[in-house]
Amino acid sequence: MRKKIIALIIVAIIILIGLVVLPRYLSHTINKEEVVIEVEQGDNLKDIANKLYEVGAIRSKTYFYYKGKSIGTNIKTGEYKITQNMEFEDIYKVLTVGNGSNTIKVTFPEGFTLYQFATKLEDNGLVDKDEFITATENYFDENISKEVDNKDMYFSLEGYLFPDTYFFSKNQNAKDIVALLVGTLNDKWTQEMEDQRIKIDKTKHEILTIASLIEREAYNDEERAKISGVIYNRIKIGMPLQIDASVIYGKGKGKEHTSVLTKNDLLEPNPYNTYLNKGLPPGPIASPGLKSIKAALYPEEHEYYYYVMGENGHVFAKTYEEHMKNVEKYRNMK
Repeated sequence: MRKKIIALIIVAIIILIGLVVLPRYLSHTINKEEVVIEVEQGDNLKDIANKLYEVGAIRSKTYFYYKGKSIGTNIKTGEYKITQNMEFEDIYKVLTVGNGSNTIKVTFPEGFTLYQFATKLEDNGLVDKDEFITATENYFDENISKEVDNKDMYFSLEGYLFPDTYFFSKNQNAKDIVALLVGTLNDKWTQEMEDQRIKIDKTKHEILTIASLIEREAYNDEERAKISGVIYNRIKIGMPLQIDASVIYGKGKGKEHTSVLTKNDLLEPNPYNTYLNKGLPPGPIASPGLKSIKAALYPEEHEYYYYVMGENGHVFAKTYEEHMKNVEKYRNMK
């Protein structure tokens, strides 16, 4: 009996390892040099899988097809350059953008502001910065304005552009790019997330605002839900959030960023000054990633109201007295 149990455990471990390791082994290209495939009119995902396999770019035609079924019939014709160690997700993105090898890869890090999105797009020769910002305002007016009061926001779609790696075509205009960036956020927003939002009685705008604060404040992934809990705890008792990242955003009007705040900055009236104003700022201060959004939806339940940067991340405290001891300890350490 004991031998059977041990055998079952071994089998379970082997299966678990396979589920974790195999996708990593199969989900990127293996060609040593850049190769080119031609996607012709009428080609489907199976045809493309065969072409990639024939040029030695992938290990498994079946896995490529299985993982990419969600792109459906949105494949565009053209010649595509397939580089070494290219992730399948990137190949799928390229195939749906089209324009073959003329696509431009752009990565927007988590925590990027809308102004940084606009600047990076302009730097890559895709669209004029001001034209892109205007397109975001138009998109807001057409699709979101009824749900969000943006009168105190510097950029109406701040926080609604999802940070990720994209492949753009020079044929795409500013309106197309904005729709893609916002659409990606909507695609990531699952029914489970929506149910949780309703359960905790928050609007999507409020969740994105909280998530953006977490994104800018958290030192590592483990802290996200805990910082979220601090934000919720402070809001619950009407205590100012006192989040420096929000004050910094307001000081620079969403464009300029500084890492230094003075006492005068904390006393300067501004909609984003969370030292003077209770509750959340008017809107997000950056584009949060999925981990921060989930942390905003699922805050850790605890009794912490304070935190300060320590040696390897933030140190949390329940009382002001405990917090001040942590602050003094951190200062002495520095």
